[in-house]
Amino acid sequence: MPRNLIHSDTIADYRGVIASPGAVLLDGNYIEAVGTPEEIGQPSDVVITQINGLLTPSLVNAHAHLDLSGEGIAPEPDSFISWVEEVVFPIRAKGEVISAVNRGATLSKVGGSVIVGDIAGTVQAAQCTKKLLPNSVPFVELFGAGDYQQVVIDRLNTIEHAFGLQPHALYSCGAEVYKASFESGRQIATHLSETIEELEYAEQGTGPLLELVKKLGVWDDTVEIWNDHPVEAILKIAKGAHFVSAHLNYIQDKHIELLANSNMSVAYCPRASAYFGHVNHRWKEMVDAGVNVALGTDSLLCLDTPDRISVLDEMRFLYNRENADPTLLFRMATINGAVALGLDPSLVCLQKGETAGLLSFEGCQTIESILQPNVVPAWACIDSTENG
Repeated sequence: MPRNLIHSDTIADYRGVIASPGAVLLDGNYIEAVGTPEEIGQPSDVVITQINGLLTPSLVNAHAHLDLSGEGIAPEPDSFISWVEEVVFPIRAKGEVISAVNRGATLSKVGGSVIVGDIAGTVQAAQCTKKLLPNSVPFVELFGAGDYQQVVIDRLNTIEHAFGLQPHALYSCGAEVYKASFESGRQIATHLSETIEELEYAEQGTGPLLELVKKLGVWDDTVEIWNDHPVEAILKIAKGAHFVSAHLNYIQDKHIELLANSNMSVAYCPRASAYFGHVNHRWKEMVDAGVNVALGTDSLLCLDTPDRISVLDEMRFLYNRENADPTLLFRMATINGAVALGLDPSLVCLQKGETAGLLSFEGCQTIESILQPNVVPAWACIDSTENG
C-alpha cells in the first residue's frame, strides 16, 4: 500500500507549532518524517493529502467512565451522594454494559480521543473498551473493605493482566485491597479527595459516605478508619509506585509538595468538578510544582456535550474560565495523559515512530484557535488497529 504524505497549513503538538506549512509522512500508523513540505519533499509511492488547517496528534482522556454513557447527560444533582444513589445505582442495575461502552467509545472518537483511561465497572466493560479502543487502558473497579477484602484480593488475581486495577476510593476499599493492587505490578487508578464527605470519612470514619458504603455492601464492623487525609493515606500505601488519581478537589498546601515528590499523576476533570459544585481546584499549583496533571472527562452524565466525550472541551473550559495557556492545556491533554496511563508519550507526539492517530482542525492555525467552541476535530489518520 502507498504511504500517506499529509500537507497541512500548520502542524503542532505539545511543544506548540512545529512547522507552518507542515508535512507528515506516514506508513500506516508509523510516522516516518515530520517537517516542512520542502524538507520532506515528495518521496515515491505516496498519496498526498492536503489539510487546510491544523494537524495534531490524538488527544488522551485520562479518566472516563465509558460504561455510564448509555443514559446521556443527567441534571445537576443536589449532592454527590444523591447522584450516586439516584443516577448511577439504577444504571448499574440495568446492566446494559456493551451498548453503553460502544456509545462511549464512539463519542470518544468523535471528540478526538482514541486513548482513554476507562474506569470499567466490570471485566466485561474492560474487555469491550480494549476491543474498541486498543490503545486505551481499562481499569477494572474494585470494591471491598473489612473482612470482604480477601474476597476482592482473590478476585483481582484472576483479572487478566491486560487491564489495570481501580480500587474505587478510600471509602469503598480497605488498605489491604490497595496494597494488593499496588503489589500486582499493574497500572493503578483510584478516585481521591473528590468530596468533603470523603475527607470526613477518611479522617473520622463518619458522615454520609458511611451510609453509602453500607448500601454498596462493602462495609462491616471490621472496617478500620484511615485516620488520615486521603492523599497522605494513599501515598503511604503506594510506596513510590506510579498510579493515577482522579479529581483531587480538596487538598492542602502540604499535599502539593507531597504530590510533587511522589509518583502519582493527577487526572483533573474540570467540567465534572464544576457539575458537582467544587471550586478553586489547585491544578495550576500542582503543575507549577512539577506534578503530572492530565485531563479527564469523567462520565457523559456530568458533561455538557451530548454528542461527544472530549478533553478538548475540558481545555476550552479552563481556557475560558482561567485564561489558561493553550500550549500547557494541550500538553495536559496529550503527553501528560499518556504518562498518567503508563503509555509511551510518543504515541501522541509528532515525531518518528508509532502514532495513535492524527487530528485535523479545518481552518485553524494555532493551538489557541482550536479552543473556539465551533471547532470540531476530524481524523486525518487513525491507528489501523482501531475498530470503526
